[in-house]
Amino acid sequence: MKAKIIHVLCEGQTEQGFVEEVLRPYLQAQGVAGVKSILITTNKKKNARGGMLSYAHAVTDLELLRKMKMDGEYERHVFTTMFDLYALPDDFPGYEAAKAIGEPYARVAALETAFAEAINDGRFIPYIQLHEFEALLFCGIDYLAKRYPGCEKRCEQLKKDLEKTGNPELINNSPETAPSKRIIKAIEGDKKRHYNYNKPVTGKDVAKSVCIDGLRTQCKHFDEWVKTDKLLIYCLYLRIKVKPALLQH
Repeated sequence: MKAKIIHVLCEGQTEQGFVEEVLRPYLQAQGVAGVKSILITTNKKKNARGGMLSYAHAVTDLELLRKMKMDGEYERHVFTTMFDLYALPDDFPGYEAAKAIGEPYARVAALETAFAEAINDGRFIPYIQLHEFEALLFCGIDYLAKRYPGCEKRCEQLKKDLEKTGNPELINNSPETAPSKRIIKAIEGDKKRHYNYNKPVTGKDVAKSVCIDGLRTQCKHFDEWVKTDKLLIYCLYLRIKVKPALLQH
């Protein structure tokens, strides 16, 4: 059996830290030979990375990865992404059509399918987080509160927000009420800043405390990305059923 190596193109440092310290150990324990994170390039001349501004940034990095990492006699390479649906650049494939889809899971599925068709490589499994990475942290609000003593009462509001949807992935994605905005408000407060919220460090630490299985239990779309019929075994079960042409390469 060929050794499987998964390359994850990350939108920002928070996602990269999660892949390096939480997702990688989990997948390697399941038998994946290697998991490598790549921070998206936004300005090659200035060597600027992180904070995707256009679809072109994703395509450029993915094309380079696919050219550099060809399958060999002993290795099989898989490429995936960890991008947020919130503030996704509007030039992404299928963006306008997806906007008309009201149900969030159907909307993100449409975007991922269009993304996969545009890249057209059977080794590519797109993942777009509903609605952003911080949704995963709503799986561990108590861990979040412990990291910032004195914010426990304000973190209770986060629990109420979660109760309204019953699902971390469905928490509103407007500029005022996106998961990250709610968390920053709880940690930093309205009037007087109690803390400077450390997004990358807090993200990976809280996710690590919850653990991958805990995240999968509460987050349906995240679970579909991580489960064995996608990343671990590389059979692309969903892609084969829906879009067989994606396996041409």
